[in-house]
Amino acid sequence: MRLPLEIVARNVEVPDPLAVEIRAHAEKLDQFYGRIMRCRVTVEGPGPHHRRGRISARIDLTVPGSEIHVNRQHGETVEQALAGAFSAAGRQVEDYVRRTRGFVKHHEAVPPPLAEEA
Repeated sequence: MRLPLEIVARNVEVPDPLAVEIRAHAEKLDQFYGRIMRCRVTVEGPGPHHRRGRISARIDLTVPGSEIHVNRQHGETVEQALAGAFSAAGRQVEDYVRRTRGFVKHHEAVPPPLAEEA
């Protein structure tokens, strides 16, 4: 990646081993497409007033000419939420690469029906 990875944690702690795992996932995305310019990973906990809740993860990627957002992936643990988010991000990056390289089929417009002569 050209710019460093940014990890934001809200209402949850991200220990150093988990930060290393997030960096490994981000480097794997960089293997799909080496021109990723920015990667921001946001992990949110359930909030201060909840005893238990779901953890959500959001990934924002900046690529040349576009941005890729993985909005919300939920899980019971931080690891589950991150695994789902990075899996979805990988699929979206692959789709972006296919579109930019022209590997996606574009169907031609259907011609209008011929008018029958009386």
